[in-house]
Amino acid sequence: MSRFKLNVSLVSLCCVFLLACATQVSAATSTIMISSVSPQPTLQQTLVDKLRSNPNLNLSQLQVHVDGNKVALYGQAETGFERALAQKFLENTQGVAIIENKMQVSGVARPAEEIQ
Repeated sequence: MSRFKLNVSLVSLCCVFLLACATQVSAATSTIMISSVSPQPTLQQTLVDKLRSNPNLNLSQLQVHVDGNKVALYGQAETGFERALAQKFLENTQGVAIIENKMQVSGVARPAEEIQ
């Protein structure tokens, strides 16, 4: 086996390992409801999976509505940062042209000992 092929194989194996590790992370106890008018259930499932896999999001009562290439987010986020992050996390997803972020900020701050 040539040195080039060995390097390509090693890099590929490392990438697969990192991808497998990243998919094991899931958001805590978020409730995500799905509602779609879209004939693309895979797009909706992709969006839901993206939101669930982000450990920085603690979203409650999240609803994802897909209508063609338009996505609407409803629910509650603990902070404005989480609200914006949910939208930003879905941008540049293939098949999504418009994101309407109609989420509310609950304003419930977590105690400092819970954050650490």
